[in-house]
Formats: sequence, structure tokens, C-alpha cells
Amino acid sequence: MDVEALKKTFGDFPALDDVSLAVEPGELLALLGPSGSGKTTLLRAIAGLSAPEEGRIRFHGEDATNLSLRERRVGFVFQQYALFRHMTVFDNIAFGLRVRPRAERPRAREIARRVHLLLGLVQLEGLGDRFPSQLSGGQRQRVALARALAIEPTVLLLDEPFGALDAKVRKELRRWLRQIHHETGLTTIFVTHDQEEALELADRVVIMRSGKIEQIGTPAEIYDEPATPFVCEFLGNVTKFETVLKDGEGKVLGELLPVADGARHRDGPAVAYVRSHEFEISSADQTAGAAAIVRAIRPFGASVAVDLDVAGHAELIEAEIPRELFEVGEIREGQNVRVRATAARIFKAE
Repeated sequence: MDVEALKKTFGDFPALDDVSLAVEPGELLALLGPSGSGKTTLLRAIAGLSAPEEGRIRFHGEDATNLSLRERRVGFVFQQYALFRHMTVFDNIAFGLRVRPRAERPRAREIARRVHLLLGLVQLEGLGDRFPSQLSGGQRQRVALARALAIEPTVLLLDEPFGALDAKVRKELRRWLRQIHHETGLTTIFVTHDQEEALELADRVVIMRSGKIEQIGTPAEIYDEPATPFVCEFLGNVTKFETVLKDGEGKVLGELLPVADGARHRDGPAVAYVRSHEFEISSADQTAGAAAIVRAIRPFGASVAVDLDVAGHAELIEAEIPRELFEVGEIREGQNVRVRATAARIFKAE
């Protein structure tokens, strides 16, 4: 599936600004970005729910720009399920098949067979006679996905599919969606604002901002090799440091750190971004790094967040350390320590 130079405006606002994207067959692709970045507008354009003003959308090499959602054979799953409350689970799943033109409509026995197979696939066996009001949020979302799969779509599109669910259910459904994708092999595109969800689920991630694509890559590529300062700040917890580039290096907390791609940079003012787990804390009698005071400690899971007050840095630095260092008493509030950065992503100052 290909998207070519799509443009879409709402008044004076460019929702999509010359967006091009190639989606590989069988790929699980995430559209990730802040509110207003254009990710849902792009998904709706691919579905045929919103017409672009310029550009082309192709399915299997054929122009589908002016085709309806039904003609494109696209399965769409909404955040709020959009189930028919007066219909049973069985009838909700069968709906897309029953409303086909008579010449394309499967026989009742085939519809029943397909629905029962999908109930098994989404782990809702025995619940076909229930109504949506009798299901949990996670179960309703499974029904919505089964309904989208029933029409045997060429592409499956999901708009914030787990956004209305609590954290525990979201995590369970992520693993389940990945398993469903593996079993069906469908080309799947999903919109999310949840970074963890995108990085955990997707084969590739598309980072969007202000109607444009900032970067496309595997989860590892966009996290470890962000192409722009925006991507770097958007993904993960980072601290910014002003520095000066010279011969492909910049000084951060007293340490000289290399620029990953020196060819992109010239000597001069720059900004370095350090992720919270890329700080190393040592005792105050060490010489490496910068002097700091521990202001707060917040244990969570296997790690501990440590807020550090570093002389000359306006804001507190948040470092993430293994819990065992905290539990043996090596880090305490009010303690004088030294902190250094073990890595950084450095960009030319704008």
C-alpha cells in the first residue's frame, strides 16, 4: 500500500502536508505523534473516510483515492468500539457480511462459520449471544476487531484501539493484537499517542508532527537514532544541555561525547539530549562528571528515579538507576554525588 504526496487542510490548518508513505505487505505499522500531528487524518484518508485535496492512495498498485471504504475492503476499528448496542456479539461481527450486495453476500451457513471462527480467534467463544452492554471494555474491543476481520480486509486500520482501556487491559491486548497479526498476516496500521505501545507492537513506527512525517524506522532505529530534536524529545524521558560542537564532539557534564553522525554537523552551538538511563551517579570523591546534590528519590519497578540538582543547570536532572544501588544505601536524599552522561544525541542549535 502506498500513500503519495497527500495534502489535507481544515481551514488554514495543514492536517496533512505532502505526506508520502510506503507500507509493506503484512507489516504492522504505528502512526505516533502528539495531538494535532495528523496521524488520525492520515488513517481516515487511507480508509476512505476523509478525502485528501491532493495526492494518491494506492492498494496493490491500483489507485484507490476515490474509492469508498467498502470498495477498498478496509477493516476499521475505532477507539470507542462503535458496536450496535441492540445487536448481539454474533450479529455485530456478522454485520459487514450481511449488508453486502446480494451477489457478494455469503450464505447464512458460511457467515455463521466465519463468525464462530472469529469468536475463537478473539477468545470470545460462547459469548456470541451476549449484548455489548454485558461485556467488559476489553471484550467489546475484541468484538470490534472481529467485526473488522469478518469482511476479510486487505488492510486493517485501528484508531487508538486501546485508548479507552485501563493500563493492565491495554498491556494484555497489545500482546494479543501482536499474536492476531502474526496469525492473520494482515497489513495493519494503527494510530496511537502511547510511545510504549508503538515501540512494543510495531514493525516500524512513523513519527508525525504538524501534518508531516518526521521519521520512519524500526522501534530501535527511532529510539536509538532519532533524526531530529523533536523525535528525540518525544520518545522517552530526556534532559537537554547546551553545548558547543568542535571536531564532532560536545561537552556534557564535563565529559566530551561524540556526535553519532559528524557529517551532519558543523562546529558551533548545539543541544545535547541525554536519556534518564544514560546518567551514571558516583560518589562525590570521584573526578569524572559534575558535582550534584540528590534532591529526591522515587522507586518504581526495577529502577529508581533520582532527581539531581547540578550546579549551572537550571532544572533538576532525572537519572534512572538500578534498584539494587538504592537498596544497598549508596544513594540517599541530600547526598553530594557526581553525575556524568554515558551517551547523548547532539544536534546543531536552531
